[in-house]
Amino acid sequence: MRPTAATPFLLVLCLGIFSQPSQAISNIEKERTSKKDEGWNGNLRFKFSGKDGNNEETELGLGAHLRWSNDTISWLNWANHEYDRNDGNTTDDETFIHSRLIHNHRKVIASEYFLQYEQDPFSGLKRRFLQGAGLRWHSWHKPNIDNKQSSGDSFQGFGVFNEHVREVDFGRTETDQLYRANIYSHWLYQNSGERPLSTSITLYVQPNLADTDDIKALLQGQVSLPINKKLHFQWKWQSNWDSRPPSDKAKRVHETVMELKYIF
Repeated sequence: MRPTAATPFLLVLCLGIFSQPSQAISNIEKERTSKKDEGWNGNLRFKFSGKDGNNEETELGLGAHLRWSNDTISWLNWANHEYDRNDGNTTDDETFIHSRLIHNHRKVIASEYFLQYEQDPFSGLKRRFLQGAGLRWHSWHKPNIDNKQSSGDSFQGFGVFNEHVREVDFGRTETDQLYRANIYSHWLYQNSGERPLSTSITLYVQPNLADTDDIKALLQGQVSLPINKKLHFQWKWQSNWDSRPPSDKAKRVHETVMELKYIF
């Protein structure tokens, strides 16, 4: 059965080399640029693992992506929650929610408006709330004609958002409010054929407008390989940079994730 608007959900089974926590910058470009039918569609993700014996461990992950779109408007929504427990103690409890409205004014220009909320207390982040807007430019497009040619796209964006942060530093709770620029570039390439291999590279840079020494950045690469029409293998690598993290946290964080996606 082919996925249509009447079959709105995809089940995503995730097998992670390392867990993928909520980061200061979250890349949603791969989902945003994927081709979808008009109307409602999306995906669901569920992860559970447990261990008993010398150590008692429980890992739980829940996620969802829901979108609605037509030729002019796209409304994209993400939610994710990760929970880990080890020997009776909670070791991870992360929440991420993002909602974005995109208005396509022309074929290559769109305006964007978004809200985002996240918390990761075990990484020192009690609460982070963003609200912002920006412009998006579809700078390059190479179409795939009858599945006989490779295709590609590139997107460039610039925006500004207001950031409310409450985090723990040296045992003290600190609250800050500031404005950041959001500069990003996303490149997507896909081979031709019945099982096309697709790759993407995304770069985000978010400087504090009042203090340019305060910069957050993200570089992510992703590869997606169809095993068959319903089963896809995905690999991601990313590097996060924060010039002013909480005092006991690293400025650079590297991670990699493998996923299996089943479409029905």
